[in-house]
Amino acid sequence: MFKNVTARMSLPAGAYTNVMTMRSLLMALWPSNRKTWISLTIILFIVFVHLIVIQWTRDSLEFIRLLDADNEAETVSVTLSTSKRATSKPNAQVATKQTPPTPVTEAAAPPVQEMPAISPPPVNNLANDNEGNRTQAHAAEIQTNSESTIASALVNDSATDTATTKKAETESTAAVTENTALFGKISLPPSAELVYTARAMQGTRSLSGSGNILWQQNGLTYTVKGEASALFLSLLSYQSSGHLSKAGILPDLYHEKRIGKSATQTHFVRELKTISFSASTAIHEIQGSEQDRGSIIWQLVGMARGDPAKLEPGLTFETIIAGTKAADRWRVQISGIENLALADGNFNAWHWVLLPVENQFDYQIDIWLAPDKEWYPVKIMYGNRTGANLTMTLEKFHQK
Repeated sequence: MFKNVTARMSLPAGAYTNVMTMRSLLMALWPSNRKTWISLTIILFIVFVHLIVIQWTRDSLEFIRLLDADNEAETVSVTLSTSKRATSKPNAQVATKQTPPTPVTEAAAPPVQEMPAISPPPVNNLANDNEGNRTQAHAAEIQTNSESTIASALVNDSATDTATTKKAETESTAAVTENTALFGKISLPPSAELVYTARAMQGTRSLSGSGNILWQQNGLTYTVKGEASALFLSLLSYQSSGHLSKAGILPDLYHEKRIGKSATQTHFVRELKTISFSASTAIHEIQGSEQDRGSIIWQLVGMARGDPAKLEPGLTFETIIAGTKAADRWRVQISGIENLALADGNFNAWHWVLLPVENQFDYQIDIWLAPDKEWYPVKIMYGNRTGANLTMTLEKFHQK
């Protein structure tokens, strides 16, 4: 009591009134039930954490979209090889003519301009009559020779153009089929499930995830399924299936689904020797060595595993890889042997680089094949024009 009186006496009357007023306001703001106040505090904290998580997720998804940017051109042209009734030619460098000639037919042959008739002078005597006959015979001979010359020129031009077309077709497919000549034996590895750690990077930004590839083959058919995920989201899933032959993998169907995009299917119709795409109207004529995005890695595995003596740094050849909208020509090059640090130790691996022949700086695939691990792909890296890359490193595998 005396303390309160003393404290009150030490303060001016106006100051004491202000303090008591402030105390009354604070007591009014503070809930009478402290449990209610604690509940409100927890709710505000949860909302704050959710806002942070949402912002981080949005930034991560934006980064994921950046990884997938410009992996495939939006404009796709039809790449149909020349056949008997084709109306277009392959763009070969050896072609000397830019426009195909008009086929030589009887109806399409250019009309031959008739020579003007030479009227003989009036018949006065036998000499003049003979002279007129000789003049008409000479005119007819000139007309006949003119027709023969034009026809011969057209036939020769058509034959030359046909030979040029065949030469262009042969040279345009030589590089594609070169890989079958380089590697005489294909040996595919046993079925296995491979588990990867995934890391996406661009500059200082990075994102971690996981991936797995399921490879199955029984000597007659094969199936390969792949998936990469991050933030509990599937970034990419694909499946390739088909048959096996002495030349390796023959795909029948390729299915792909990327985050934020519709699922696509690529059909290899062997009976018609064509490749069609659900995401475009392009048609590609099968020449024999085409692969899809899922099978190409395992085709290279079979080539390296079957004929390792042919491997050497700098070895380069071309092949055709079918994507979701078109089949494009890719250049495959062996960079050399590199030592990689994996989860269970260091291993030597052959480094292969895959680049599109056109716009080769837009997209790139690097794979590392380890002989001590059945030539399985122990590392895969995808890069694009934005400078972003996705690297998958083998963590473990189980043979089936």
